[in-house]
Amino acid sequence: AIDKAIQNAEGEKAKSFANQIVTQIGDNSVRTILEELFRDTLVTSLANHLTSENDMRSRYKRKKGEIESAYNQALVELQERKLPKEQYKRELDEKTAQFRQEINSLDEEIRNVQILFIQAYKNHLEEHVSNFGAVSTQVRVTLWKGDDLYTNKDKQFPIKLMRPEDRMEVLLPVLDELVELRNDKIANLGNTIFFTCINPFEDLSAQSVIRRLTKMDTDDNDDTMLTVSRNCRPVLEHKLLRGTLVVIHGEIMLDSEVPKQCFIQVYNEHPQQEHLVDYFECKQCLRNGQPLRWICKSCASVCHKNHGVTPLIFKNKANGPKCDCRKKNCHIYPRN
Repeated sequence: AIDKAIQNAEGEKAKSFANQIVTQIGDNSVRTILEELFRDTLVTSLANHLTSENDMRSRYKRKKGEIESAYNQALVELQERKLPKEQYKRELDEKTAQFRQEINSLDEEIRNVQILFIQAYKNHLEEHVSNFGAVSTQVRVTLWKGDDLYTNKDKQFPIKLMRPEDRMEVLLPVLDELVELRNDKIANLGNTIFFTCINPFEDLSAQSVIRRLTKMDTDDNDDTMLTVSRNCRPVLEHKLLRGTLVVIHGEIMLDSEVPKQCFIQVYNEHPQQEHLVDYFECKQCLRNGQPLRWICKSCASVCHKNHGVTPLIFKNKANGPKCDCRKKNCHIYPRN
């Protein structure tokens, strides 16, 4: 009921604005078909735009409430710790400063988004008067690695809803879902991450997309592709089309791409740290007629791949650099 009341109020506001525009065009007592069409279109367009902005404001209000709730909870926990007066004051000042910084950052962000809202609607009116619509839009997402575009379990590009205030970085969690389907993980995201947007009316087959991506450095005239950074708000800044394919690429390191280390190497590099090690045994590799045991996880996945290794012990607290894979033929850390 509240949402309906808000929509009705926004509709009345838009209708009032449209009446002012039509009055400026000419004699309001003489309705031409063109004026009526313009009125109806502008009312719908502006009402939808205001609804979208109101949704955005509601989301920011919830974010602010979450920050305030977390701050109040932190104060309660701080009081319960019964700290000395000086330590209590110091930690209170730190938490208060952090709270104010988060609130100020959120306020600054919403101001910037409101400016983009106004500019986006201005640009829309300058280009054509049509139904701007609820500007949230659905895009396709994929990860580009080498000669491969990642898809979901249905062999399709996953679809993600992008709201007006969303930056491109909201698409990054999709990468975790895509690589997990291949039993992999994101090991590291570097500072240089690109988001290349491809027009939904183009050929989006993997072969065609990869061919065009590899030509980006030499072909600057392809206006059906747009590459932006993680901080770009594409819906507001570039009027992203529904169904656009967003290809994420750049400094993205997967677990499978990280050079493996035998636990002996890991321990020798950090002997003072506590190490919890998963060990396995391989019945295919024998030593003195017995299955080779005490094989670290890295060696099990590389040296004994497809051997059908079985777990021996998990999270064993290591007292030294132990991995018996080197007693056979370790490929990761062979004997000198």
